[in-house]
Amino acid sequence: MTISATEIVPDAETGGLRLAGKPIHPLWLRERVTEPESYDHHNHQRLYEHSELKEDLAIKTVALGSNSQSLKIEFSDGYKAVFDLNALAKELGMTDNPESIPLPKSWDSGLKFKRFSWNDLEDPAEMKALLKAYFENAFCIMDDTPIDRDSLKAHAKRFGFLRETNFGEIFNVETKPNPSDLAYTDVALASHTDNPYREPVPGIQYLHCLRNEVAGGLSTLVDGMAVAEAIGDENPDWLDILETIPVRFRYEGPSGVYESVGPLISRDHRGYISHIRFSSRVDFVPALDPSVLDLFYSARRRMHKLSNDLAFQIQFPFKPGTLLMMNNYRLFHGRTAFDGALGYRHLQGCYIDHDGPQALYRALAVGRTETYLPRET
Repeated sequence: MTISATEIVPDAETGGLRLAGKPIHPLWLRERVTEPESYDHHNHQRLYEHSELKEDLAIKTVALGSNSQSLKIEFSDGYKAVFDLNALAKELGMTDNPESIPLPKSWDSGLKFKRFSWNDLEDPAEMKALLKAYFENAFCIMDDTPIDRDSLKAHAKRFGFLRETNFGEIFNVETKPNPSDLAYTDVALASHTDNPYREPVPGIQYLHCLRNEVAGGLSTLVDGMAVAEAIGDENPDWLDILETIPVRFRYEGPSGVYESVGPLISRDHRGYISHIRFSSRVDFVPALDPSVLDLFYSARRRMHKLSNDLAFQIQFPFKPGTLLMMNNYRLFHGRTAFDGALGYRHLQGCYIDHDGPQALYRALAVGRTETYLPRET
């Protein structure tokens, strides 16, 4: 970032400064010093307690560095520091930050998406493109993965750290007698999100196809952000109540009883739809005033209808080697029915947290070439 001396203006009222018109608090700036006595350049952590800095800290002097790419600042407590203007500009939003995670883009049945080959993901550019597609669409599909039993563990660990649940590190989606979940049958599954009764809810789900000898059983995906937007456009009161009412989700199984409470729709700090909780088999709304529940039930009914509407839904078959990675906080997923007596269908699934793919994307964005999430030693 190139800046002129006239764009650096001390602010006597706050003790800070204005940088190209942007107000900067002196403590905000002081917390970003990178001098070796205050900052460990190996682990990128501070060597001091920022809450012990003086409350009345102010900027005493400020000057542009000789190359016009840095700021030389002395604080009122005598501490001197040099700041990289490009680093400040990225954090202040004055320039693009390559580490920024791509923003979500809502979609419907008309979505055109790329399928990725597992064999191409050694290429950093291809892996970055896959992650970009995942962040925008909340899913990606990979083909040609090895199909050894339990190989999903290694596949998922490429992107993050396995999240073990009451179903284990890996769960097997196949027809079973006396199933603990409807997923282990051949019936159609309406659009839903997984494990809303967990605390916290698992973030990213993988489904990996080992065998599929049946017709039908198509996987279905629906963008929860698009559904929420459609509900809000149709009736803002519906969207408001779906974001307001705390719903209890409960699962009773051999491993224990799990409960969690939250609204069907949540937003993040930027206002984006960030978490959909929807599972019609395990949700219990509190006993509110009947007029409130009338509105809630109407809104939930509409959410169910739209999440199963073909206008919002994409469908695809699982073939041996297909690996689906999907955001369980944003997408509804389900499947069409199939006849389990006509053949064998075996998927394996697992979960990881959201931060794994984010960390991998940031590393690739700044030029690192590992196409997997490294483990620390």
